[in-house]
Amino acid sequence: PTKETPPTSFRTNAVTGAFQDIVNAYGIARYRELNPALFTTITFPFLFAVMFGDIGHGFIMTLFSLFLIVRAPRLLASGAEGMAKNAIDGRYCLLLMGVFSIFTGFIYNETFAVPFDLFGTNWKSPAEGD
Repeated sequence: PTKETPPTSFRTNAVTGAFQDIVNAYGIARYRELNPALFTTITFPFLFAVMFGDIGHGFIMTLFSLFLIVRAPRLLASGAEGMAKNAIDGRYCLLLMGVFSIFTGFIYNETFAVPFDLFGTNWKSPAEGD
């Protein structure tokens, strides 16, 4: 028997591949360690949406990712390279980022960086008094 650590390999598919690439950019889990890409599939898009919560922009991102999902076979067959291939490979990641951005946009009451008063507010200015 050898004392060398066996290499790690994680099976991915079209949905999990982009998230595994994000995790691999920071480091690859060792043999018998838990793969953090599982947690990244939810936390990465959610934290993106916390920074980029906007209904309008999230809607555009969601539509763009749905276009990539529907057209992926044709786009990949046409020989997409560089940033275009990265966008196609990360289409499901972009979809989750767009959906979460719409969700946080409702929380932030913002569409295309224009605030709106959908749910009302309970905040009162200290200058207004009681």
